[in-house]
Amino acid sequence: MAGLELILVRHGETDWNSSGIFRGHEDIRLNATGIAQADAVAEALKGKVFEAIYSSPLKRALVTARRMASPHEMGVRERARFIDINFGTWQGRTEAQVRQIYPKLYDRWLTNPVGVRFPRGESVKKAWKRVNTELRELLTNHGIGTVVIVTHRIPLKLMTTYLLDKPLDEFNSVRHDPCAMSVFDIQGTSYKPRILNDTRHLAGLSIGPQKDF
Repeated sequence: MAGLELILVRHGETDWNSSGIFRGHEDIRLNATGIAQADAVAEALKGKVFEAIYSSPLKRALVTARRMASPHEMGVRERARFIDINFGTWQGRTEAQVRQIYPKLYDRWLTNPVGVRFPRGESVKKAWKRVNTELRELLTNHGIGTVVIVTHRIPLKLMTTYLLDKPLDEFNSVRHDPCAMSVFDIQGTSYKPRILNDTRHLAGLSIGPQKDF
């Protein structure tokens, strides 16, 4: 029985990823490694026939998506609700700086993030609602074929947690590296993971171990 193949892709690396700087709504471009990662994803998926490619509107995701779409001569559908979580005053600061300025909140973010709301930013619960509302609408609109979503680390953790039918408080246990792919087979409201955080297509880039950041 035909169903939907959902491919989740994180954008490629930026200088802020490699430097441990919180990104959120800051519109940071891919670096050279990120471009190479995006091209590796495009190469791995060039034999697919896509129904649609959706992306966050931020450049790092949008450029990744466009490089994936280019071999197929198709456009990318931007969706505002797939934007990264708004880290508020954490954006543009390193992990070390955040740990020093907001020690209690930073500890909660690592150990019990469900109730976290970032100063002048977004709450985890609000991000969960907006990301997965958009995801459900997308799944309703596409019953068959292959659909790609290109977005960010936290939205991907939230989507994957939802698709795995796990509670929100387990989302930090999900990992999604830059330009890794996770694939789900969708039949109605049945979501079956085929592979999670797959990075085999990046092996030729000689990238060292990635931190979950």
